[in-house]
Amino acid sequence: MRDDGAAETAGDGLDGPFDGAFDDKADGVGPRGTTRAFAIEHGAFPGGGHPDVVAYLPERFDATPPLDVIVFLHGWNNCASNVIGSVDRACTPGGARRRSYALAAQLEATGKNAILIAPELAFDRATGDPGRLGEPGALVALLDDTLAQLAPELGAERSANDVGRVIVASHSGGYRTAAAFVRDQSLPIDELYLLDSLYGETDAFDAWIDDDRDAFASGARRFASIYTRDGGTLAESQAMAARAAAWLPPAAIHDDRSTATWTAPAYAHGALFKRTGLTHDGVPRYYVGRLILTSALASH
Repeated sequence: MRDDGAAETAGDGLDGPFDGAFDDKADGVGPRGTTRAFAIEHGAFPGGGHPDVVAYLPERFDATPPLDVIVFLHGWNNCASNVIGSVDRACTPGGARRRSYALAAQLEATGKNAILIAPELAFDRATGDPGRLGEPGALVALLDDTLAQLAPELGAERSANDVGRVIVASHSGGYRTAAAFVRDQSLPIDELYLLDSLYGETDAFDAWIDDDRDAFASGARRFASIYTRDGGTLAESQAMAARAAAWLPPAAIHDDRSTATWTAPAYAHGALFKRTGLTHDGVPRYYVGRLILTSALASH
C-alpha cells in the first residue's frame, strides 16, 4: 500500500489550493484562523479532564447566519486537538505520537466558509464508543453547546437553529457516532464522508440514502466512502455501492474500484465509492480537503 504523501495528488486538478497546506508554519502557529478548545455539557464523555470540543474558524470566516458546519469524528487512539493540527503529537503526555490530519489547514485551503468542529470521542483509546453522542438529539445538543461557546468569535450567541449546511466526516472508528447522527435525524445532514470508516452500521447509512433518493440523484446531498484495500472497509464499501446502484440512477453514483487519481468532475455525484492506495491514516489527510472543496458549502 502506498504511503500518505502525494500518491493521489499529481494531475488531479485540485492540488493547487493544497500546496503547503499540510505543514504547520515555522513559528508553530499553523493556519491563521481561530482555534478554540473547551468543555461542554453535551460532549461524548464530559468531565474527562480534557476539552470536549476543538473548533476552528477560518481566517476570513463570515459569521453571518446561516452557519455551515463540518463535524469531524476521529477514530481509535487519537484526540480532537491532534487531528485538527498538521504535526503528529501525543494526546496523552508522555504517550505515543498520534497521526494528525491537517484538518484546519485543509479547510483553510479550500476557501469554504464553514466552522470545523471536532468533538472529543474516546480520548486516546482503542474504541469507537460514541458515549453521549450516541443519544437522541446529540448532534443538535453538540452544536448548541459549541456555538454558544463561540459567541465571542461569532459576534452573538448562536445555536443549531442558526446552522445551514451540515457535513459529517468520520475516520476509522468514528463511524459509530456518524451512524448515530444519521439515524437520529434531529438535524438534517447534507453530506456524509466515511474515510476508511465503513466497518458496520450499514443499515443506518443505507437508510439515509434510500430515504431521500431524489436529493442524492440531484446532487443536493452527497455520500462518500473512501476505502483502503487492507483497512477492513473494502467489502462493506463495495457491497454498499452495489446496493446503492439499485436505489439511484447510474449518473448519481461513482463507484471506482481502481486506485486511480480522481479529477474534479469525479466528485460531482451523489454517491461516491472510492478505493484508494493511500494508508489508513493517509485517507483523511488527503480526502477531507478535496471533498470539502467540491462540496456545496459556500466560500468566504
